[in-house]
Amino acid sequence: MTQPVLDASTRRQVVDELTRLLKAFHEAEEKNEGGFASVSRRGHLGGFRWALEIIVGRHATSEILEAVREGAQLPFPHVGPVADDGTISGMDSEAAIGL
Repeated sequence: MTQPVLDASTRRQVVDELTRLLKAFHEAEEKNEGGFASVSRRGHLGGFRWALEIIVGRHATSEILEAVREGAQLPFPHVGPVADDGTISGMDSEAAIGL
């Protein structure tokens, strides 16, 4: 199956929304590291990323995430299962080490 290609306007909307979510995560993490709000926002980011990858494919998603990182000047957190102690399991190649 061929992955759809986003037109420039739609791509900009996706980048803007992901940037908003990424900033919201970092703001929540600053207020209460590992708290409910930051864990919730981490989940929003993960869900958005995984849905985007299903729709446009891994390569296009990676390009979009890079545009978000460059624009926001913020790293993406790891997404994956969260243990009771707040640690994230698994490897997330799009995430910054230590987040």
